[in-house]
Amino acid sequence: MPTIFQPGINQVLPYAQASVAQREQLLAYLRRRLPHHFPTLSIAARLRALFEFQPLLLFAGEGSVTLDPAALQQLVQHLAASPELPLLDPPVHSLLTLDLAQDCLHSRELATAVLPELVPATVGPRLLALLTYLGQPCALAEQVVQAWRWDLASAPPLPRGLPGGGPTPGSEAARQYLARLGRAPTP
Repeated sequence: MPTIFQPGINQVLPYAQASVAQREQLLAYLRRRLPHHFPTLSIAARLRALFEFQPLLLFAGEGSVTLDPAALQQLVQHLAASPELPLLDPPVHSLLTLDLAQDCLHSRELATAVLPELVPATVGPRLLALLTYLGQPCALAEQVVQAWRWDLASAPPLPRGLPGGGPTPGSEAARQYLARLGRAPTP
């Protein structure tokens, strides 16, 4: 026998399992939360985007339905890519911004991946400073990339990655390699 979902505080429900009333509550929440976003986008397009996006609904008590902030940002980004919008409605993060963010993350991955090759040597202070800077994660670039849903047909091409793994920016392994690079050689 299936269980009947009783929304309460901080409970989640997949969009596909939501009732018509719960989906209407979500639309009302989006109208309140995004009153000035995409005024030319039709209700049908918004419903189609929600059906494609399939967010998790959050119940904040009193029967109110919301989305978590990351899902809301991704939904706005998804709505911004709608073909029904005129070019004047800018996305939260444009494709150019996404390209820049991916390039930033890729360069940091490359700089971190080269650290094991450099460890037998000692590097100068400027190169060490550059590698230390590039060996840190870039929260803004990660935020821009995470604003996109990569599993949707409207998503841009996936970002390129580095084959073979290696240390990641900000990882303990990267910090250890940088520490070894900064030491003077022992006689």
